[in-house]
Amino acid sequence: MKPEELKSFLDKKKLHFILAADAEPRIHQKRNEDGSENIFIPAGGVSVALDPIAQVANAVFIGRGRTKEDKEVVSRGNKVEIKGDLGNYYLKRVFVSEKERADYYDGYSNQTLWPLCHIAYERPVFERKWFANYQKVNQYFAKAINEEIKPNSFIWVHDYQLSLVPSMLKKPKGVTIGMFWHIPWPTWEIFRILPQKIEILESLLSCDFLAFHRGYQVRNFLDTVRRELEVRIDEETNRIYYKKRVTTVKNLPMGIDVDVIKGLLEDAPAETVITSIVNTFIGKKDKSSKKNILDEFFKKNNVIVGIDRLDYTKGLTSRLVAIDKFFEKNPQYIGKAVYVGIIAPSREAIPSYQKLKAEIKNLIREINLKYARNNWLPIHLIYHTFSREDVIKFYQKSKICLVTPLDDGMNLVSKEFVIASSKEKEPGMLVLSQFAGSAIDLTDALIVNPYDIDEVADAIKTGLVMSKEEKVRRIRSMAEELENKNIYVWTQEFVKSALEATR
Repeated sequence: MKPEELKSFLDKKKLHFILAADAEPRIHQKRNEDGSENIFIPAGGVSVALDPIAQVANAVFIGRGRTKEDKEVVSRGNKVEIKGDLGNYYLKRVFVSEKERADYYDGYSNQTLWPLCHIAYERPVFERKWFANYQKVNQYFAKAINEEIKPNSFIWVHDYQLSLVPSMLKKPKGVTIGMFWHIPWPTWEIFRILPQKIEILESLLSCDFLAFHRGYQVRNFLDTVRRELEVRIDEETNRIYYKKRVTTVKNLPMGIDVDVIKGLLEDAPAETVITSIVNTFIGKKDKSSKKNILDEFFKKNNVIVGIDRLDYTKGLTSRLVAIDKFFEKNPQYIGKAVYVGIIAPSREAIPSYQKLKAEIKNLIREINLKYARNNWLPIHLIYHTFSREDVIKFYQKSKICLVTPLDDGMNLVSKEFVIASSKEKEPGMLVLSQFAGSAIDLTDALIVNPYDIDEVADAIKTGLVMSKEEKVRRIRSMAEELENKNIYVWTQEFVKSALEATR
């Protein structure tokens, strides 16, 4: 589906589209030297993925402002107009105090809900003061949404940070409330320990329609509400009847904007932040050299890449151990294969993330000492905030992309890699965790259990020795699947399902 087709569908429905997510798709930073606006588009995440949808729908997008420049550019109602190739929309920013942000985001969202929902062996922390400010920030979002509600409004709330928002919304006749929960939903045995479980469940059941990426997450949710609340569930339609409200639940794996990735391939800049960092670790000092640094790097090495946000759910330490095992089992690749880990800083105020960062650095140091040869090191870490433009060459040129989360709602990196690699005559290969939501779509990847170190190490070798014909077949098959189930198809299916649920 093309964006024009989605736009035609939405126009016929005459919906007033309101999107809400914690992150914002545009971040205003200090102005450029010539006085022009400096707008940063993050490399990934829910909000960036929703940006083309906001454009097509001419929506109001409600997100949390980050910088002082974010505050300076907004007009009345905390809005700023965002102009895009597919259309324009208003970004309406919610601003919170530093204490509120710390409790709501670093605290309850990411030290309570995040580890609770990801079965990655990080114990959730329960602090009542965190929940108090979590409630307060959710109220700010709900107030911002309520101010925008008009007849025939379609309200689409996203993710665990805003789980209380649905219960705080006005619901005049003709208004539809939908929510997408992007992270895994755990089993009832895990979820039941949450002190505020009833408040969250009742809020989610304030929606007309609730969706998850995968079927098992829907089943976990249905089992949870069945055990915690006096509900009636229609097993055929997944409709939940509770306190005179009806909520339909469904799994809808999220797609990506394939055309955006293709466009980046065509317009990728020769010099990026990542290029300059690569320049330092491959020892190229001559800035006057006409050779493309990255192209030379890819020609010289079998590049294995990992592109992640710093998070214990991503399986980063297990991945490094698997790379160690790969070199141990395949010494012929010493000096000929290189792992480049591109890691975006994340939630650095949280102790478990600080600990993870130190563990990763120590592991890399040990592995590099073990295998170092002359000027060659097996592992290079790029710890830097990056954009899609920065990493597109790695998607395109790497021999292997490792996506090995221990638990992941979807994982869009795996899908972006497939599209970028599919444009190459000799594509790379994707090694993908069976616990990533994207594994349900990308069945021609080398699917692994990330806890099985030998299996991951062997999959790396398999990907490197796989024939060109086999790689082309697999990658093109997956790319076709992503073309057929892109983000516009996903959006239309969500909107259709939510409107049907209100009937």
